Amino acid sequence: MEGRDERAGSDSRRAALDAVEEKAAAMCRSEQLVCRVLARDIDPGMEPAAYSVLTAVRIARACRVTDLAATLGMSKSAVSGHVAALQRLGLVERRRTGDDERSHPVALTEEGMRRVERARGARRRAFRRQLEGWNQADVVDLVGLLSRFNASYLGAEVGGGTAPGTSVQLPHPD
Repeated sequence: MEGRDERAGSDSRRAALDAVEEKAAAMCRSEQLVCRVLARDIDPGMEPAAYSVLTAVRIARACRVTDLAATLGMSKSAVSGHVAALQRLGLVERRRTGDDERSHPVALTEEGMRRVERARGARRRAFRRQLEGWNQADVVDLVGLLSRFNASYLGAEVGGGTAPGTSVQLPHPD
């Protein structure tokens, strides 16, 4: 009898974990759609992945293409292409640092910062509207659960491992 209860509990947990995976995938798809809209709000021709590069530069302030590629899980050539497109739009610039000819960190221009902040403001207003009917305790719980999920999802695989569900090698965090 005990074995049957354990299996039922195991089946129930497996079903719940499968539901989490499905909802996480739906969230990823939603985020891709949001990035597409935000990218087009910044510039009609901007690719959603370029928006991701732009926001990563905002967070890092000034960083190398190699670092952006590792952070975003993209190839260096893909990030370089997005950086070049963002440069043509006047949103980022490559800065020369000292005598190192190889290192030209990417940084937001004033116009890039202005447009990113405008997009982030619109996104935050949308989030507030979408969660307007939620009580404060649920919002706080959601923040905690999402933080824990993100830490578990990537944290278990970082450090010489692979991205969950892929063969993509992740960098070791410094």
